[in-house]
Amino acid sequence: MKPTELLLPSQRAMSNAYLVNRLREAVFDWRKEGYPGITPTTRRLLQFWFYQDHELERDPFEFWFCQREAIETLIYVYEVCKTRTFIDLAKAFGSGPIENYDPNTDLYPLYAFKMATGSGKTFVMALSIVWQYFNHWNENSQEYTSKFLIIAGEKNVIYDRLVRDFKNGDIFKKLPFIPPEWREDFDLQVILKEEPIRVVPESALFLTNIQQLQDEPAKKKEVESYIEEVMDLPEIYSLTDVYQENRIREVLETCPNIMILKDEAHHIYDTQSKWKSILLDLHEKLKTNHGEGINMELDFSATPKTKEGRLFPWIIVDFPLKEAIEMNIVKRPLEGTLREAKEIESEKLVERFKAWIDVGISRWREYRAKLKPLNKKPVLFFQCQNNSEADELYSYLETVPDIKGKALLIHTDKRGEVTKTDLELARLFVRNIDDPNPEKNPYEVVVSTMMLNEGWDVRNVNVIVGLRSYTSKRQVLPEQVIGRGLRKMFPEEEANVEKCINVLEIIGPSGLTEILSDLEKQEGLELPKFDTNRPVNLPTIYVDPAKADRDIELPFIITTLLTSDLHLDTINFEDIPPLNLPLRNKILETEYVAYDLIEGYEVIRRKWLLPVPQESKSVISYFTDQILQRLRIKGHFADFHPIVKRYVVEKLFDQKVDLDDPRVLCNLTETQVFESLIDFLVETFRDLTFKHEEMQTVEVRKLSDTPAFVWPREIFQSDKTIFNYVACDNMLEVRFAKFLHQAKDVRRFSKLVPKVGFFVEYKDSENHLRHYYPDFVVVTDNGEHFIVETKGRVDMDVPLKDSRMKEWCKDASRLRSAKWSYIRVNQDDFDKYDFRSFADLVSTLGDIS
Repeated sequence: MKPTELLLPSQRAMSNAYLVNRLREAVFDWRKEGYPGITPTTRRLLQFWFYQDHELERDPFEFWFCQREAIETLIYVYEVCKTRTFIDLAKAFGSGPIENYDPNTDLYPLYAFKMATGSGKTFVMALSIVWQYFNHWNENSQEYTSKFLIIAGEKNVIYDRLVRDFKNGDIFKKLPFIPPEWREDFDLQVILKEEPIRVVPESALFLTNIQQLQDEPAKKKEVESYIEEVMDLPEIYSLTDVYQENRIREVLETCPNIMILKDEAHHIYDTQSKWKSILLDLHEKLKTNHGEGINMELDFSATPKTKEGRLFPWIIVDFPLKEAIEMNIVKRPLEGTLREAKEIESEKLVERFKAWIDVGISRWREYRAKLKPLNKKPVLFFQCQNNSEADELYSYLETVPDIKGKALLIHTDKRGEVTKTDLELARLFVRNIDDPNPEKNPYEVVVSTMMLNEGWDVRNVNVIVGLRSYTSKRQVLPEQVIGRGLRKMFPEEEANVEKCINVLEIIGPSGLTEILSDLEKQEGLELPKFDTNRPVNLPTIYVDPAKADRDIELPFIITTLLTSDLHLDTINFEDIPPLNLPLRNKILETEYVAYDLIEGYEVIRRKWLLPVPQESKSVISYFTDQILQRLRIKGHFADFHPIVKRYVVEKLFDQKVDLDDPRVLCNLTETQVFESLIDFLVETFRDLTFKHEEMQTVEVRKLSDTPAFVWPREIFQSDKTIFNYVACDNMLEVRFAKFLHQAKDVRRFSKLVPKVGFFVEYKDSENHLRHYYPDFVVVTDNGEHFIVETKGRVDMDVPLKDSRMKEWCKDASRLRSAKWSYIRVNQDDFDKYDFRSFADLVSTLGDIS
């Protein structure tokens, strides 16, 4: 199952969270209906996020289903249903009677997201911020906000991770959160806890620890400790000045309508009465002084539970570890088995668990050898019962030649927190663990205790050895055992047990096995077992230096659009074709009714007014503004508005209409009507506002620039490709690669895997901008270059891809010295003919594409 696959509610195990099961059904239906009831700004964001292709570091990028469901659910409950209190949520979606409901704390929107480790909670935070920000500036400044506070809990490692993502707004710049036409309008200033706050900007994101919101005496003591231990400022710098400049609590009291996001929220809940009272007090002060309190509060956690072990009742999204594993979002945990291994009766840890220690080291060495061509290094994680046993194991590892100097010892306290003496070294390690440069990170082995908590999730942990005796009575949470290694080393690839890709090997004696059994029971899953004697596979594709003469240059054509002068006087309105959309007799009120599928009785009935404007001016103004934005035209609103208005009245529908007719206003809010009108008028006026630059920019990349990558699918060996193997997605591609290998008129070829980074943009059948990754590049003996697509099934987008690829080949041939051509090879045709050469294939199939 792929991480991006949309799950049906019926495919999922029932959630124990109070609101989730009915919300899943409602959000699924709402998505299927085309997201009715949202603002135009939200519609553009959803379209950009989930219906437009993206690329990240040469790899195709898509948001995962769990991230999509999370932001969709938040938008649904807040923007569509407008449920602003927990009691409203409970009435609409609750299962059974309400428990632990305190009306005194139900003063503003509070929503929680239960998302498994590694499922991208930080991405959902960023999506939530972007959604609120642009709706605040484009739609409604009171319902939405441009001020945000992320609270990182007490752990410095978690705060460090959030700083890495959000500092200078990096996460919004590097990832596709903001549509390109809005990027220049995104002006969110990120303010870290250590930065002085003198003036609060109109759009701000504060990032802090929960401690900064505590009472002033305790806060001042923390600042003094921070100055002494971290900043190491000269004595002439006044601690009082630092405290006054870094006055986050006072600053927040000047920020009405602020949105609160709490990472690892279950830690803050440990003292919830205290921290909740702080936020409630902030809400009341904001309302008293500014008329607006907290906009909403979002809780993010893999385990959003009270200290009594009960789930937060305000959870609106539940994405458990089982689904994260099944959807290939995290590594596949495997339980290692050792033949005839025995726990030796000894007080010395190394003697007692020698068999498992040696096997763990052996597996780590195998991964290290296999990962070397990929410029990655695996991490071996030892988990001991206590700090004294960790000391003993560390001393032993320092005697192992290829580990000496590469092991990091982390001591923890009773709460699982890193001790003060080890904290800075541990924080540095976490920041650099995935860096293969030994100067930045010399460590490849970690020794700690079973109690190492959140914040240490890194990609390169391949092997965990849990040294827990069967006689131990100490309680250990199952997620603490595997949680440190769940994040995928190769995010773009699915887990593959046979080929050792994105797997987490867990090795240990029977005491550890008991913990893993508890995990299986809790999550309803079964961890596959593997024989530790089985060799590590990990097939890798890399450029073969001995085949440098098989390299191929690929042109990346960048067409520059220049703004031309706008001449509206040349437009003949009568020449613009009508759309003639049907004018439907729609009512302004809609009703949602849900029934129990088994018993057939009604479980929920709800009505709401569709967001239909009450007069035509705002509708036409919005349409005009959207057209100008997409055309990137400024200063012509007064010229365009009459044209858009006349078109809506005379040509949009199958009859001339009155803009004040309620039916017309209702129809204009329909997704199909809105998108049809905007897309049509943008295309109609585009030639008047833009032209292609005559000379295009061409960037040339060589196949030899492709970094090494793992490949879990089919491979074929050929001396005509620069890679050690031809990476194939299916058997049709294997057969075609074999044909190219044997064709005497083919000089060199390659499969164009996404890692090569070659694609062309095209518009799909629904007018979304997509990326097309063709299959092969072929160079013949006469020097002609071909882009070849092998196709098993022809869908409605194939002709659009063909057309775009042929256009690209014309541009490439004109701008480069080589001749480029495109051909599509359908499986039926490839099976039908016995081609003797590539020229034979081209002459036979050249007209099919």
